[in-house]
Amino acid sequence: MELQSFGLSDIGLSRRNNEDVWAALNEIGFFAIADGMGGHKAGEVAASEAIEHLCTSAKKLETTDTFRLALDLRCAIEQANHWVYRLGQGSDLLTGMGTTLCCLFWTPEAVIYAHVGDSRIYRLRKETLELLTKDHSLFTRWIESGKLAEESEETSFRYKNVITRAVGTSSKVEPEVAVALHQPGDLYLLCTDGLTDVLGIDEIQTMLNRSPTLESAAHQLIRRAKIKGSSDNMTLLLIRSK
Repeated sequence: MELQSFGLSDIGLSRRNNEDVWAALNEIGFFAIADGMGGHKAGEVAASEAIEHLCTSAKKLETTDTFRLALDLRCAIEQANHWVYRLGQGSDLLTGMGTTLCCLFWTPEAVIYAHVGDSRIYRLRKETLELLTKDHSLFTRWIESGKLAEESEETSFRYKNVITRAVGTSSKVEPEVAVALHQPGDLYLLCTDGLTDVLGIDEIQTMLNRSPTLESAAHQLIRRAKIKGSSDNMTLLLIRSK
């Protein structure tokens, strides 16, 4: 199995530092993105520590059994959460820090993906883009409760970026883990909310389908998000099999 990937991160239009972190371990088929939060540089610390801890664990996991790997990935995220939480408890500057997290393992049989928070995973299959994850956010809760009937109302929802789950903010976390069989030509997109706050699924789909390479797609998506005024950090990872 040979994978092709491209990752890109941008500080955005108004942030002083970039608290997004990404990792691509093509040799084992593991990819991850984190969007940190917290005062001072705590968000950056949370994101980088979570990614580093998770990548270390991923290198030790067996990928021959899909079901076992899904369980092990869940455990690895829970361990990364405990690690970040302990770091936060041990320093006044880091207290309360946390991070979103989304990741995937591409194996010969399937793609195993997981997330915590509102960083997202999409799949482009036969030119149709599908959102595979559901944001852990107050906005999603309002949609599900019926208080907001249309997703188009997202731009006017005051608390749309308030997340309900994060890595490192409490001693335990519940990641969502799923398995999908892959098909030839599948393209996966991992990204932080700095991108999806301003770009809708149809717009992302069009740009992915029109881009000749992963690199050009990534640059065009970031460029378009900045044109549309995204002030947040923006990070994305694109992965497909060769």
